[in-house]
Amino acid sequence: MKTRYKILILLTIGLALVVASLSMGTKVIATADMLRILFGFGDQSGIDHTILIRLRLPRILLTLVIGASLAVSGTVFQSVLKNPLADPYIIGVSGGAALGATAALLLAAGPYAVAAAAFAGSVATITVVYLLSKRIRLGSSGLILSGIALGFILSAGVLLLYALSRSDQIHRAMLWLMGDLSGARYDMLNGLGGVSLLLVLIVMAFHKHLDIIAMGDRFSKNLGVTTADMRILFWTASLLAALSVSLAGVIGFVGLIVPHMMRNIFGPGHLRLVPAAAVGGALFLLVSDTIGRSLAPPYDIPVGIITGFLGGVFFLVHLIRRERTP
Repeated sequence: MKTRYKILILLTIGLALVVASLSMGTKVIATADMLRILFGFGDQSGIDHTILIRLRLPRILLTLVIGASLAVSGTVFQSVLKNPLADPYIIGVSGGAALGATAALLLAAGPYAVAAAAFAGSVATITVVYLLSKRIRLGSSGLILSGIALGFILSAGVLLLYALSRSDQIHRAMLWLMGDLSGARYDMLNGLGGVSLLLVLIVMAFHKHLDIIAMGDRFSKNLGVTTADMRILFWTASLLAALSVSLAGVIGFVGLIVPHMMRNIFGPGHLRLVPAAAVGGALFLLVSDTIGRSLAPPYDIPVGIITGFLGGVFFLVHLIRRERTP
């Protein structure tokens, strides 16, 4: 099947999923009523309008942006680190964000202060890993190991904060660590949407470099991929992950399994793979969040729990299929 038909099918599925997600939740809104409200013909002061416009729509938009950002970030890291199991959190982004956000939450900070603390923690961790790799010339495996080591240190810091805090303070921090999209607001999208789009476009501009990098170090050097190119890709992917984590908490597996799925469908060429991963990541997270909102009403299950379950099942199926392949 030609690529344009695959993309058309993916976008059609995406539109159907957005409509379904807008309808589903603790209160199911009929599709006809939903369309009337969206196009301004419904009751603008009713409860359905409030749920749809003020709660579900900003949440869905934020979900799409974060899912796309994490998937593109994972695609870049898998190519740059030449490791199919690499994901946006492999260099400690989530650990730094968790420490910053936990400290802010335990101090009863507001949502924007929490996001700022999480972003600062992520960027600080990325900077440490980058400086280590630059100073002692770490290879791909060394970069991964340094990220894992920092992740353990930062996780210990989070646990220390828990040990020194009251149980009622810990609950809010735990929800953040599970990945929480319930606090979505339109003003969050103003900055995140534009910056994420810019970072994805930067990745797209380097699609040929990513193709060459995926071939190995020798090809990269011979075909003109410079250290500066690698730095740009490293920081672009890292910032995509940091922005996402700072606003939604730690959401696992999106940047790990979506690039695998899209690579199997669209092939390894990054000109097609990067936009496909963006759409696939957005839809994967949308499905996961819709399940979390609809599975056990009135409870809102954090999306990180759903992605963890789906991601684990995916890898078990992938492992079984690989073992059965002669």
